Order: sequence, then C-alpha cells, then structure tokens
Amino acid sequence: MVDTARKPRSVLIVEDDVLSARVAEKILGRLGYTVRGIVDTGEAALDAARALAPDMVLMDINLAGPMDGVTAAKGIIDALGVPVIFLTATVDRDIMDRVAGTGAAGYIQKPVKLLDLKANLEMALTRRSRQQICATDAAVVLYKSILSAVLAACDRPLAVTDAQGRVLLAHPDEHLAGMPFAEAFPNEPAVPQAADVPLVAAVGSEPLGWLRLLA
Repeated sequence: MVDTARKPRSVLIVEDDVLSARVAEKILGRLGYTVRGIVDTGEAALDAARALAPDMVLMDINLAGPMDGVTAAKGIIDALGVPVIFLTATVDRDIMDRVAGTGAAGYIQKPVKLLDLKANLEMALTRRSRQQICATDAAVVLYKSILSAVLAACDRPLAVTDAQGRVLLAHPDEHLAGMPFAEAFPNEPAVPQAADVPLVAAVGSEPLGWLRLLA
C-alpha cells in the first residue's frame, strides 16, 4: 500500500499508444503515484529519466523509432539505477530473454490491471529501498564486495535460495534473484538435495535456505 504520509512516489510513463498511456496514468493516480511525465520513444525516455529523476519507469517494450523499450530500459537502469517495469502486449521468449538481461524490476502484460501494477510497483520500490539502505551500511558494502570477488573467482555457476525455495543469489545470472528456484532453473530439482549446502544461523538450527552448485 502506498504510504500517503510520505511524498508521493513518481513514475515516468514510456508508451507510444495514447490510450494505453492514459489508462496507466489513471491507474497510477488511483494508487497514489504522481506521473512525472509521458514520453513515446526510447530516446525521449533516456532524456526524461535524467531530467525528471522519477522513482520508477513504466516502459512499453515495443516503441516506435530506432530504440525499443528494452534498450532504453537497460540504459536507464545502468546509468541511473531507476527501477523499470515493462509493459508488453505479447509474451515472446526472445523478448523475455532480453528483458531478463536488463535487470528490470518486473513486467506486466497489457491491458494494464490495477492489482498487477500495484503489486509490481510495491515490490520494485521495496527492493530498491532495501538496496539503498544496504548501500549506506559500510559493513554490508564490504561484505558485498567480498562476495562479488568470491563469485568472480568461482568457476562454477551456483544458486542460493531461502527456505521457501526463492532465489536469493545466482551466479553468474544475477537477474534470476527473486524468482522461484523451479522457474529460474527448470532443469534442476526444486527441493534440497544431499549435495546442497544448507544455510544455518547456528549449529543445530533449522536451515534458512540452501546453496547449490549448478551443472
């Protein structure tokens, strides 16, 4: 739920279909978000994101012009760290593979529905908030640096899940974090195996999750 006691979160809409843009704008208003702007090309999206500094970008994948939404989103995420949620009329495997490679916060199939948009926005903003808190903690920053170095030196792909089987960390496919293990790795057993390493807080305690070296 949007916290109305705080400054309303702002969203940049990137959509070349006028009706779809108006529908998204109306739903965002009902959810308590401020629409910072509406643009209809990938090039304009990059410029607007830099100029307007929105908290979130709602990005159509199929945009008119030389730059599609996937390319524009990657530019925004890499340069500004602003979460992007994709809008798509069709689910195409090739496009979804490209979407996954951007590090986007999620995607919604058109027509946009209030509950779908609400859930995706809240999850993305919560994730970003946690990342910002961690980034201000020197100990966590050091830990993440060490972890990154260890993963870079590891010659095996691996995945770490929580007790419910959701991916907490994946190497080298970082974009799989947050997905159910069974969905992220459909060819792997979705339950802990004998060779998996349990994650425990103390000796004798219940596992908090598990680590698996992947083939």
